[in-house]
Amino acid sequence: MRRTLSALLAVVALAAAGCGGNKSASTTTVTTVQSVTNPTGTASVTTHGRFHYPAVVVNNFMQSCTKGNQARRPYCACTLDKLSNNVSVRDFARIGLSGGKLSPRIRRFIQRAAVDCADKL
Repeated sequence: MRRTLSALLAVVALAAAGCGGNKSASTTTVTTVQSVTNPTGTASVTTHGRFHYPAVVVNNFMQSCTKGNQARRPYCACTLDKLSNNVSVRDFARIGLSGGKLSPRIRRFIQRAAVDCADKL
């Protein structure tokens, strides 16, 4: 369980890196629309929480979490779904900008999600 939790924490940091941005005071926002063929179906993960993640967060999270092992897909999808109740896209971005450092609040949510979804492994 501790190894799974450590891996999940790393996954959250990696997923957040996809949401990262420029730390400078002056930033420019660029919106890019991109069509992506997704043969692994990672973008089809549905979250039921109050936060809805963009495809880049879902894809980064799922790819990092499954590490190519599709048997982990239900666990990873469950974990992301649980996180969507309390962890916003902004939270993911903060994790990415902080180099993967997790606040105690986010760490608690990740631990709960990992425990709640352990039966999917």
